[in-house]
Amino acid sequence: MVEIFRYGVSPFEYALGESGGSLQLAIVNAQVKWPAGPKPPYPEAFHQFVSWMLQPQAAMRPRIDDIIIHVDKLIAKFSQ
Repeated sequence: MVEIFRYGVSPFEYALGESGGSLQLAIVNAQVKWPAGPKPPYPEAFHQFVSWMLQPQAAMRPRIDDIIIHVDKLIAKFSQ
């Protein structure tokens, strides 16, 4: 079976297509499958940022003000 992953869907939806897969377990365990990205690929800093926001423990996830600061830094870094 050919698996195609794309942006614009839940990063956990792949679990629904796996035999015995569980969306809830994928979310709780922060098991994200990254889709094939564009060419050139997104920077690793972007993947780290998204993973940071998808932390399973709510206390570990960033607050919105932290996200805004980080987004500003990413924009400044990659818009040069």
